[in-house]
Amino acid sequence: MLPSLSLFTTALFLTSSALLAQAGKGIDVSALTSASSFSCLKGKGYTRAVVRGYMEAWGNNPGGKVDPNLLQNYNNAKSAGLAVDMYMFPCTGRSTCKSAATQVNELVSFMNAHKMQIGTIWFDVEVDSQANNWPSVAANKQTLTAFKNAWNGSKLNWGVYGSASQWTSITGGTTWVMDASKPLWYAHYDNSASFGDFRGFGGWTKPTMKQYAGDTSLCSARVDLNYFA
Repeated sequence: MLPSLSLFTTALFLTSSALLAQAGKGIDVSALTSASSFSCLKGKGYTRAVVRGYMEAWGNNPGGKVDPNLLQNYNNAKSAGLAVDMYMFPCTGRSTCKSAATQVNELVSFMNAHKMQIGTIWFDVEVDSQANNWPSVAANKQTLTAFKNAWNGSKLNWGVYGSASQWTSITGGTTWVMDASKPLWYAHYDNSASFGDFRGFGGWTKPTMKQYAGDTSLCSARVDLNYFA
């Protein structure tokens, strides 16, 4: 039997406010990124890094797993002087996927074990067409609710990454609410570092962060570009 989430929320885990207090530029990464790349990005005015913490996983780990690059990316970003957030791309929609509570437990346990100081953990609500990870609206809503309960049980700062189009595809429209009290990081690739394009969905009326450009080559790294306020 897995320990309860509350066992992982110890004083060993240090966290900052989920709200990003100052407007600025950030990047997110999924691949291993060097300390020199993060330092270069810091020199270009990027102050926040969002690193992948959990991934769907295939092959020998079909139920999802902690990203094997998490700790190194975290250490590299911290050494460059960046604030660090994390995102979770969960395993969903397949019978081999671990439960929401198990996946959250695995990630939180890893974070505690390494005393990671994370600003916000972003739960990625996004379709993977190869995995059929959000197979039906009814099942999807149940899965989203299960992850919401698991993250709320952790007592950690968490938010949601998504977009109006993805939300519509996964939940059947823009009006279904997972938890609009949590911060929203939305994606809209218009190359504009501003929230002027935002249109509400999922109960959110204002965002915290925007991913405005994807798969960009910068400082010898592949990154997505973000604006936060």
